[in-house]
Amino acid sequence: MNQRKMTDIPVQVFNLGSPAGTQMDFGRDALWSRMDSEIGFEAVNLPVFLVNPNQMDMLYPPEYRRALDPERTRKLLQEEALREAQKREREQETGEWRERREEEPDFFDRLQRSEEDQIGWSKYSEVIPVGLYLHLERCNQNFRSGVLKQGDENVRTAEAENTFLNHQAPAILLCCERIVDWANRLGISHHLVMDKVYYHELGHAIMDTLPDGAPNPYLKSWGRIVEESLANAIAYRCFKGKEARLVQRIMREQPAEYLPYLAVSKILVAVDWLGGLGLSEHHLKALLHFPQYDVMNLVAWKAFKKHRRTADRYTEDIWKDFAKHLLIEGVS
Repeated sequence: MNQRKMTDIPVQVFNLGSPAGTQMDFGRDALWSRMDSEIGFEAVNLPVFLVNPNQMDMLYPPEYRRALDPERTRKLLQEEALREAQKREREQETGEWRERREEEPDFFDRLQRSEEDQIGWSKYSEVIPVGLYLHLERCNQNFRSGVLKQGDENVRTAEAENTFLNHQAPAILLCCERIVDWANRLGISHHLVMDKVYYHELGHAIMDTLPDGAPNPYLKSWGRIVEESLANAIAYRCFKGKEARLVQRIMREQPAEYLPYLAVSKILVAVDWLGGLGLSEHHLKALLHFPQYDVMNLVAWKAFKKHRRTADRYTEDIWKDFAKHLLIEGVS
């Protein structure tokens, strides 16, 4: 990181052993001037730890190591469309409508099975574990010490080491070598890649409303599609003009669940469920008049996660339907 005084930087940044971390400049005005107040609030409250690839691979949760290949996903969506058309045709011929039995696999069961061979992950393993929003309070001291051992001591200070070992709250981790490699592949500034990744992880922080112990929808493919699409939408709205076009080039290299970042502004989660947020009719009407739906979808997703313990199958099916429509838009 450039040797600016820490008082010039609105966030605490610590290099845990990443040589490329010395190239990350958090003092640039552009990084902070693009943020709105919601992103800025999370930024000034979350420390950032700069890590190398070995450290990130240790920190990245095994249950997150999944990715949807766009080509395979597109094929599954085509098969699903054909399956639904044939079902409608049978229903019209017989005049009978049959609801899917709970034990029957749905589209997302098939989608999740398609990830099990890890082909998607192996294809995108250099562009997914680049940033991470992590609850460090869930990592014990032995694990943290092991992470530090993977770092370059020449670029790590005693303060960085002590902070990492003792921090008992969420934090953001950035893999600087992968950021630089990604930028070099595209021939663009590594600072633009860093900023996009940083904003994306701040988006996850904004959506961190899941109570401890509640079932995590992110561990399901449909939940990951919604969450990653919204996180990319939050990041994308920070950029304008030429920068926005370059960020679209960056996002084009991500797996299918990240691609519907534009669709979340065009598709609204089922309106009949929005009343469950406890919003008055006046507020609902005001929100529905927004030219873009990403704000409403974000509010709804945060509320769904907050009340995840009590969510019924009907509510879950609404989000599955929303995720499927996002996916159709994202890979089409």
